[in-house]
Amino acid sequence: VYTRSSESALAYPYHYCPNTTLFTPNSTYGSNLDALLSSLSSTANNSTDGFANATAGQNPPDQAYGLFLCRGDLDTAACSDCVSTGKQEILQRCPNQRVSVIWYDECMLRYSNESIFSVMEEMPVIRLANATNVSDPARFRQVLGRSIREVAYMASGSASGKKYATTEMNFTSLQRLYTMAMCTPDLMELECNRCLLSLNDILEREQIVGAFTPSCNARFELYPFYNVTAVRASPPPPVATSEGSPPPPHPPPVTTPEGKNNKFTVITIVIVVPTGGVMILLFLT
Repeated sequence: VYTRSSESALAYPYHYCPNTTLFTPNSTYGSNLDALLSSLSSTANNSTDGFANATAGQNPPDQAYGLFLCRGDLDTAACSDCVSTGKQEILQRCPNQRVSVIWYDECMLRYSNESIFSVMEEMPVIRLANATNVSDPARFRQVLGRSIREVAYMASGSASGKKYATTEMNFTSLQRLYTMAMCTPDLMELECNRCLLSLNDILEREQIVGAFTPSCNARFELYPFYNVTAVRASPPPPVATSEGSPPPPHPPPVTTPEGKNNKFTVITIVIVVPTGGVMILLFLT
């Protein structure tokens, strides 16, 4: 089930609980999970890269694996606050679940009773949509596609401890497109690139402004939604034209490792937020 929490102070909170893997209260896994989440929250207090993973417990199936990923423009204090909030909310919204993910605009926190480290997972997908009014939709899609592909390659090829990148492009002389992409840093460069390009297809095809998965996310807006002074964004190029270099080819499709269960129930939830006119479309594919 995907849920948006209107009472949360953090932006765009959603969670995923498959409701197929439960543990009993006061069990060994429950104790390991508590220790895991405490360890991740403590680590976030001193994290400079906005990412960490950890394991608690010695013997399967009671080992708990977890990680957090903060948006690349956040400072340590903001990242720590988000992870700390997620630590509390994920247990409330997914009680007794062996597998859970919670997303905010600022960070993601997830855990499982199976190793999730260095494994690309493109499901489930959260779609974020709002009303974007542009004068030339066809041209906007062209600029958007170029922007997302560029930022995907920048993020996946980042030499820093973060697989995070932003870029700005002029859509018109008065409108600028802001785009962000990021992956969990434990992914290989090719895996990160493939994950982000799969989101590129979703954003272009479905005309939504953002998509989140357990391994990567991408978003664009016509306003600065990240801290532009905290990131080294690419200088905006001239207004895009219909002619230019063709986009880089898409990598081959990713195959799902054997043993993974990718059968998801399709759930659609549409929520209208009066303050910003934003619709959140959430469903599994």
